[in-house]
Amino acid sequence: MRTILSKAVAAAAALALAAALAPAAHAAARAEGSLKLVFGSLQANDLEESGEDEIRVELKEPNGDKYYIWPTNGDEADTRAGTCWVWTSDAASCSYGYTQRSAGPYSHLTVTSGASFTIEVWEDDHIGDDLLLRVPVTATGGTQYIDVTTPAGKGFSYTLVARLVPA
Repeated sequence: MRTILSKAVAAAAALALAAALAPAAHAAARAEGSLKLVFGSLQANDLEESGEDEIRVELKEPNGDKYYIWPTNGDEADTRAGTCWVWTSDAASCSYGYTQRSAGPYSHLTVTSGASFTIEVWEDDHIGDDLLLRVPVTATGGTQYIDVTTPAGKGFSYTLVARLVPA
């Protein structure tokens, strides 16, 4: 009787432990495959306007929804040629001689492998906003580096450095 009781207590303890660990295991499985977008830097190589560009970063989903990513106050950042906005120093890449400025906070994004979105850099204009840089991204899983410069011949040039990392 004592052996049967001991086995029943051990089995009940094992079931209780499994029940306690199940939510954590489920959360870990759900987080597996999640990727976080980490912005490094945005460098103004050549401006769209003379003097300063007023820039912002947006994210667009395939369905057309858009989100302001930076600045987080919904405004624009006054930017001169030779400015390198830095969000995350270990992910940044600023050219020698450029003025580094802290970009401050940005809206974070977490996606799953296979997700698609577009990062866009815009210049605020009184007549109509101008698209400075468009970066289509498809999350492939694992660490993914994003280092894109405006194509030549546009009359302006920006470089965005970011990465997708496991969340």
